[in-house]
Amino acid sequence: MLDVFSNGRLLQWVALVHVAVGAVFYRDELRAIARDGVVAGVPYRGPKATAFWFFVPSPPLWLAGRLLHAAEEAGDAEALRGTSRVGAASALAAVVLMPVSGFWAWLLISLRGLRTARTMRP
Repeated sequence: MLDVFSNGRLLQWVALVHVAVGAVFYRDELRAIARDGVVAGVPYRGPKATAFWFFVPSPPLWLAGRLLHAAEEAGDAEALRGTSRVGAASALAAVVLMPVSGFWAWLLISLRGLRTARTMRP
């Protein structure tokens, strides 16, 4: 049985922290979106668009972490390996493009997932 430190749970934590950081960094923009009306409240460019795009990856990242956790609990090394490969490649590209970011956490979790998959019994 895995705990809160499984690769999947760690990825879910990254998603939650991402939302929390965004709520702090983009609080003014979020207030402006709420004030201007949520429906069609985000333009294609500008500070509100940046805030919106900061929040978009969090739900899919949380979901990926949930599915990854389920694969770990089921002992599905292939699912863990495939997910971790895609995560590592995506995170590496993100780190290259934006080195000062939280993408390092995603990269480390993905590399850890690859190591975990190697140690699982087939």
